[in-house]
Amino acid sequence: MRNYTTKRIAGGMQFTCSRCPHSVTTLDFKVEDGNLRTQAATAMNQHASKIHHEPVMFSSLDTQQRIWRS
Repeated sequence: MRNYTTKRIAGGMQFTCSRCPHSVTTLDFKVEDGNLRTQAATAMNQHASKIHHEPVMFSSLDTQQRIWRS
């Protein structure tokens, strides 16, 4: 199960927790730090892990980005 839902907003995407009203948008992040959607998804997965004690979900892109930045 995904820890968040997504919807388009003006200028980006909003990611909302599946279990509570917490949300982030791609506008909250800097493009210099990588893909905005990946950053938002990572933030939501970290939220789910910390607040709701859900296992952290990783995409194959997360692993690839860690390799590139090493």
